[in-house]
Amino acid sequence: MILAVDIGGTFFRYKFREIFEVKNTKEIDVLKEILNLIEKYKPSKLGISFAGQVDNGKILSSPNIDIKSIDLKEYIKIPFILENDLNCAAVAESRYWKSKFLVALYSGTGLGAGIIENGKLVRGYMNLAGEIGHIPYKKTKFVCACGKNDCLEFYASSKIEKIGGKFQEYKEALNKAVGTMASLFNPEIIVLGGGYYLHHKFEIDKKYIPNFDKIAIKVIKLKDASLIGAEILAKEEL
Repeated sequence: MILAVDIGGTFFRYKFREIFEVKNTKEIDVLKEILNLIEKYKPSKLGISFAGQVDNGKILSSPNIDIKSIDLKEYIKIPFILENDLNCAAVAESRYWKSKFLVALYSGTGLGAGIIENGKLVRGYMNLAGEIGHIPYKKTKFVCACGKNDCLEFYASSKIEKIGGKFQEYKEALNKAVGTMASLFNPEIIVLGGGYYLHHKFEIDKKYIPNFDKIAIKVIKLKDASLIGAEILAKEEL
């Protein structure tokens, strides 16, 4: 049986068979929690969705989660897959929409994307594909966790409030993010999600998107897409 875990900056969720539980990420030791769940439920496989940069079982960067860069293979002794949360969400959304060419674009505390090309995840070298939030946009007086001060996510995520930006600037930046993903990957569907976008929901302006009439813009329907995607990946890739 598969244990699926979703580790976000705010919530730690897990699912095993019919058991589903949510905890506050900041109130737990993430690694100990995972090891305790393995000991308790004794799953045969483990799928982990993580809100940060990961590669080959290693956590590379976790700006919103209190855990150091770490190789989980040193601690987890059952077959497991560790994947970025947006990649997991893209997998789940592609199954929901029955689309082999899909981009999941989430605007929350940051801006990121998961990309499905012909039914497969686009991972890139070091598994860092889809980091659209860190492409150059406009300079600010703030420095991003990546070390730059002109990242798109300063304007296309909740960070717009930190820099004192206006809602119209947020709309323009997110429109450009959608247009960029449409131009780069030519998806059939772009699914929009993330807490900040869902709270400030608006229609994407077609002038930003090439072949607008050929690309469907949707809003996420799955409540726990990253958790669902982690379970799918563990089932199909392990």
